[in-house]
Amino acid sequence: MFKAEKTKNVGIFYVSGKDNFERLITIFNGNLSTKSKQKEFENWLLTFNQQYKMDINYKNNLIIPSLSNSWISGFFDALGCFNGRIKNCKKNKFNKVPYLSFSIKYNEFYIIKLLRDVFLNTQKKNLNNIKYDKSIESWVFHCSDFIKLKVIRRYLSIHKLRTTSKSLAFRNWCKIHNLVLNKEHLTEDGLNKINLLTKKLIS
Repeated sequence: MFKAEKTKNVGIFYVSGKDNFERLITIFNGNLSTKSKQKEFENWLLTFNQQYKMDINYKNNLIIPSLSNSWISGFFDALGCFNGRIKNCKKNKFNKVPYLSFSIKYNEFYIIKLLRDVFLNTQKKNLNNIKYDKSIESWVFHCSDFIKLKVIRRYLSIHKLRTTSKSLAFRNWCKIHNLVLNKEHLTEDGLNKINLLTKKLIS
C-alpha cells in the first residue's frame, strides 16, 4: 500500500501471520549490520516468542558491510544523496567551477565511520570526511574528492541501486563526474552542461 508523507508517497510492505514472521526471522536473525536495527529486531523477536509461545534464539551477530556485497548499495538507496552544483571561484577564468559530492547520514557513528573507512581505504581514528549534524542528530559521511568518488561510482556500477529516483540521480551524477574527469568543465559549454545536469540530482 502507499501513504502520503509530506510531499511524497511512500510504499509500505506489510507482513502478518506466524509463517511469514518466521520467514523474516530466518532472513534477519544474525544478518543485520547496524546496532540500532539489531536491538529493534531483538525486541521484536522477544515479542514474537511470547505471542506465539516459541523459543527462537536471538543471534547476536553483527555483519560487517563490505564492497563485495550489495548491503551498502541498499543502504545508499535508502539514505544516500548525490549532490552537485556550480559554485563561484575567482581562480577560474569563468569564475565558476563544478562541485560534486556524495553524502549519507545515519544516527550511528559506527556505521558511518565504517563506510568512510571502506570507501576511502583508511582505518584512521580521526573524523576526516565525517561530521555530526545536531539538527537531525545524525552522523554524516561526506566525500567531494573527484578521484575518491571513483570508488563509490565503481561500487555502485557493480551493485546497482534499485529505486528509480536514486538510480536516475546516480546516472546524472556520473555524467557530471565524466565531464570533469575529461576536463570539459574547463570550457563554457562544459560548465553549462554540468549546470543542467545538477538540476536533475534530486535523490
